[in-house]
Amino acid sequence: MNGDFETAPGGNRAWGEGQNVESLVGWKIDGTVEYVGEGQRQGNMLLVIPHGTHALRLGNDAQISQEITVEKSATYSLTLSAARTCAQLESLNVSVPTSSANIDLQTLYNIRGWDAYAWAFHAPSDQDHVELVFRNQGMEEDPTCGPVLDDIAIKQISTPEKTKSKFTSLVF
Repeated sequence: MNGDFETAPGGNRAWGEGQNVESLVGWKIDGTVEYVGEGQRQGNMLLVIPHGTHALRLGNDAQISQEITVEKSATYSLTLSAARTCAQLESLNVSVPTSSANIDLQTLYNIRGWDAYAWAFHAPSDQDHVELVFRNQGMEEDPTCGPVLDDIAIKQISTPEKTKSKFTSLVF
């Protein structure tokens, strides 16, 4: 829900960019989280949003989370767009119960300044709801520095079934 962050805090599309948010439709927020907009400036840097006009920046030790419905023991693919802001290297921790990963954001210098990331996880065998958490564990001098996130999406991945036949050669 609201993985593109286009529904502004409180559902108000007129929310001012660059403001810290305490609540956002579909998400729980903990710490300094900033609602950023297309064309917003940070120092000499102009923020460009990959899709739509809004994204979220996670400040020092900040996190966003959302409860998602999963099929027990199923495999899921999570994709997102992310960019660095202040540091040479920023890291984003992504977790669900039983799985966690640190994603190093090493933005390649492309036209938009964002990279796409993907992560797969297995849903627990005993739960049909899990808490998906994105956390900036960094401790920069500027507490508003941190990764900027956009376009979060999750999709269940189907596992191919094994066939009984044996293929000895393939003809193309």
